[in-house]
Amino acid sequence: MLEPIFSLIVPVYNIAEYLPGCVDSILAQDFCNFELILIDDGSTDGSPGLCDEFAARDNRVHCIHKPNGGVSSARNAGIGAAKGRYVWFCDGDDRVAAGALRRLAKTIDLSRPLMMAFPVEQVDKDGRRIGMVPAPRPSASPEDGPLQCDDLLFPFAHVFLRSLIGYDRFDTALALLEDRDFLYKMFWKAAGSVAVIDEPLYRYLITREDSAVNASSVARHVDAVSVHRHILCNEISLGHPSPAFEIFAGYSISVLSLVVRHGSRSDDYATVRSGLLTYQDYLPLLHGALRAKYLLVIHAPAIFNVLTSLYGALKKEAPPGSTVLISE
Repeated sequence: MLEPIFSLIVPVYNIAEYLPGCVDSILAQDFCNFELILIDDGSTDGSPGLCDEFAARDNRVHCIHKPNGGVSSARNAGIGAAKGRYVWFCDGDDRVAAGALRRLAKTIDLSRPLMMAFPVEQVDKDGRRIGMVPAPRPSASPEDGPLQCDDLLFPFAHVFLRSLIGYDRFDTALALLEDRDFLYKMFWKAAGSVAVIDEPLYRYLITREDSAVNASSVARHVDAVSVHRHILCNEISLGHPSPAFEIFAGYSISVLSLVVRHGSRSDDYATVRSGLLTYQDYLPLLHGALRAKYLLVIHAPAIFNVLTSLYGALKKEAPPGSTVLISE
């Protein structure tokens, strides 16, 4: 069999309700030179059997069963098994738009990019569009990085040349923002050769279910601050701290709010606040409410804590980094 053009990698964990729709949207593509790699990450519902059925029915489908290790572990297993020239990470409860692979193949024929990006439809359970994740601006220069191009760094909104990935992998130590960490690295490796397609090629399912917020979940957000801090450090070294500092400060302050309201590990508040203190020289980059909150955290943390508690009691608080609905 010839090397496939695309390897679509789909982590699978207890999504038997959604998986057939995802797989069908891929197998129905009008461009056939691809492989679909299903990574069963220790599912305990009917997902493993579905994966095997799909692989038995279509020789383009390959199934890997592994003990549960999280989505990063599953994606890494998919990278190791991939044979395609380009790699696309998809989620098992989403859909690939009709004609997407043919549109991507056309772009490859025209420009041989290292990476392709595109807008993503946000849909509800009935398939109705309720928002759109916009595509970034094209990167035509090695200095056009992800933040300079306004990339929101979702893995499903990008397709990579497999050789670009090299030895990089998703960080399995992170429970949150591991995709942002990986995408940031990939974009900079591809900078100057990122083609942008102006039509949505992917349909991302938005659910209205709320996740419980507790000390354990807050600790994961605290750990994820390191991703934004790493990005900020790199952007500073490249001479453009904005907008990285605004993103870092906004996320860190949101995490502090969660710590105040729901608790976390004993030193988490001090750790996150210390990170904000480290970058006080970039305060002029902040404006409006974010600047006011930053000043409170730095100079009057007790007042920040009281106001956060009062505000949280009046209005339900969304975890930082949760999927933001972007209006059309």
